Amino acid sequence: MQNSFYESADRFFSQECGASVIRSVEQGSADRAALWETLLSAGFADALVPESADGAGLALVDIWPIVFCMGRHAVPLPYAHTLFARAWLDQAGQPVPEGTITFAPYQVQSASGRLTAHAVSFGYVADWVLVQHDGNVWLCPVAKAEVARSGGHGSLDADLTWSTEALKDAHLGICSAPQFEHALALSLSVLIAGAADRVFEMTLAHANQREQFGKPIGRFQALQQQISEVAELVFGARMAAEMACRSQSWEPLPMLAALAKAHTSQAVSKIVSVSHAVHGAIGVTHEYDLQLYTRRLNEWSRAGGGAAHWSAQLGRAILASQQSTLDFCRTELFQE
Repeated sequence: MQNSFYESADRFFSQECGASVIRSVEQGSADRAALWETLLSAGFADALVPESADGAGLALVDIWPIVFCMGRHAVPLPYAHTLFARAWLDQAGQPVPEGTITFAPYQVQSASGRLTAHAVSFGYVADWVLVQHDGNVWLCPVAKAEVARSGGHGSLDADLTWSTEALKDAHLGICSAPQFEHALALSLSVLIAGAADRVFEMTLAHANQREQFGKPIGRFQALQQQISEVAELVFGARMAAEMACRSQSWEPLPMLAALAKAHTSQAVSKIVSVSHAVHGAIGVTHEYDLQLYTRRLNEWSRAGGGAAHWSAQLGRAILASQQSTLDFCRTELFQE
C-alpha cells in the first residue's frame, strides 16, 4: 500500500486535518466551507469520475489508499462519501453540486409531505444528502433542512428533516434497486480500517514509551498479548477493506462491500477497548487525541449497517445462491 497515492494523501491529510481541526469541526466553530476548499485542492474529489467528465477516471482499486488515509486522520467531512456520490451523479446524468455529499439509504421516513432521514453519516457537516426512500431519490440541500445532531459527544451524524417546499426541486427520479447502501458500506469500512491503523499506531507508541516498575509497559506479557490481538484485527480490517476495493470501476462489488463492512465493524469493539486499556485513564481525556479516533471508530461501525446487518446480508446471499459456502466465496467474493 505504500504507493504514491498513499504517501501524498497521508502527508496532505496530516497537515490539513490535525487534532485541532477535528475538535473545531466537532464544536461547530470551524469554517467548514474553507476547510472543504482546502481539502478539494488535493484533487481527490473527482478521482472516480470518468475523464470524459473532467475527472481522473480511476477505479476503486486505484484510490482505496486515499480513502484509507482519510480514516487514518479522521477527516471531519464526508470526503470519502463525496467521491462515490460524484461518480454516481455523473453516471446518472445529473449535475454535480459544489460542496460535500453524503448518503441516507436507511431510516428515512415520509409523512405529511416532509422527509426525515435519521442518523445520517456526516449529516451535521455535509452540504448535500443523496436520499433514497420507496424507490425515490432526492439530492437534498442540508442548508434547507432542520438539523438535529444525533449520536454521542462530538458526533458528526445528524437527523435531517426537509419540508415539502425544500423537496420541490430535489427529486432526481425513481430507482427500484437500492443505490447507495454498498457505496456507504464500503466507504465506511475503508475509513474504519484507516482509523484503526492510526489507533494501533498510537497504542503501540504509548506502550513503548510509558514506563512502570522501571520498564516500558509494552514489555509486560499481559499487554503484549492484548496488543498482538489488536494487531491481528487491525491488519485483518485493512485486508478486508483492500479486498473490497478490487473493482475495476467506481462501483463497489456488493458482496465484497458487505464482507468488508461486517468484518471491520466487528473488529472495532476490541480495538477500541484494548487501546483505551493500554492508555489507561489518559485515553479518555479531552486533551488527549486518542478519543478523537476511537469515538469515530464507534460511530462508523454502527453507521451504514453494523456487523450483524451485513453478516445477515451475506448469509441470505449464500442461501439464495444454492452453492456451498466455499463455492460462494470462490465465485461471488473472489470471482474465480
